[in-house]
Amino acid sequence: MEILGKLFGRDKLKITDTDFGEIESFSTNGNRIGWLVNRRYLDTDVEILIDGNIEGLFKEQKEILLQTLNNESAVKLEAGNALKEQYENAELAFISLDTHFQLKGISVNTEGFEMIFQEKEGKNYFFSVHFKNNKQIGVSIDG
Repeated sequence: MEILGKLFGRDKLKITDTDFGEIESFSTNGNRIGWLVNRRYLDTDVEILIDGNIEGLFKEQKEILLQTLNNESAVKLEAGNALKEQYENAELAFISLDTHFQLKGISVNTEGFEMIFQEKEGKNYFFSVHFKNNKQIGVSIDG
């Protein structure tokens, strides 16, 4: 049963991080562990996915996440500008980030992070805003 539990994610690892409190694993691949951090960000309870190992979060990715969380207003402005541009390219009126989108998650990697937003109206499209050094570098859209 232990093998099936590990294969299907029933055996979640938990650690206490000095900055984020108790965090839980969502995936394991050899020594690499995907950690789930729950946090309030942009007035939304959001799940943040970040890599690490059994010891905790990878230092480089944790630093990227801490910078992101500590620069909330600048990151929100960057995301809003990126999504406004997408609306303008589609010849749609853009009111505000909060009016049109809900933050669904953040994923951190060694290069930066991405924020995943879901359209509030229609809820058919997800917009991923990609960041490097807290500056947006692109947007991808999934429907």
